[in-house]
Amino acid sequence: VDGGAINLERYPGLYAERMIKAQRPEGPVLEAGCGAGRILRHYHDQGISIMGLDFIASVLAAIHWEESTIPLAAGDISTLPFPEKSFSAVLAFGLYHSLETGLEEAIADTRRVIKTGGLLCASMRLDNLQNRITDGMADRLAAPDADRAFHKLNLTSSEFETLVSSTGFEVETVDYVENMSFLYKFSLLRHASQRVYRESEARRVGCRFNLVGNILQRGAMALAPTQMANLTVITARAI
Repeated sequence: VDGGAINLERYPGLYAERMIKAQRPEGPVLEAGCGAGRILRHYHDQGISIMGLDFIASVLAAIHWEESTIPLAAGDISTLPFPEKSFSAVLAFGLYHSLETGLEEAIADTRRVIKTGGLLCASMRLDNLQNRITDGMADRLAAPDADRAFHKLNLTSSEFETLVSSTGFEVETVDYVENMSFLYKFSLLRHASQRVYRESEARRVGCRFNLVGNILQRGAMALAPTQMANLTVITARAI
């Protein structure tokens, strides 16, 4: 179970905070795919009416053990266990790209539970150079005879924007996020404090590069953000 400490200057805290401030929710917020509860607990502690949804009941039980006052629900994003227009906003980070099938149905059902005028803030893994390189590196590390199971869905930014727009939303902002560059995989480019690669640590405190790594990473993002980002984050209003 995560504590309630999130970095509001980087993904996902930056985008969650922007949506919360824009909406100042008049009703409850849903964090769909709340996982270990980092964002959920932060906003609960801030006095925001927020509910966490996840399909892993044992994770929800662990969160409830730590903080029994947080509303939680076990369920599937494709068939949400809530009445229509239950929430003023929905946060969905790292969720939709985990669906092998039924993405359009899941976003449509998300729209069903949001009040008209409410906001959706959601991320999608990009189909671009960055992720093709990352996935190619992972494939080379896999055993030659390993079964190729579904990992994550990749969409272009325009494909994701079109899908969200077609399910009853008006897209307001589209951002490109470099959550973890493939350059970070190379130890010679990482900061000395992160020379030993620990993915969980990097995601918690951020990927820190040394001078050369910073020059390469920032230059690549400045020149080609749509190709060098890992994710796109869309904020859309229910219409």
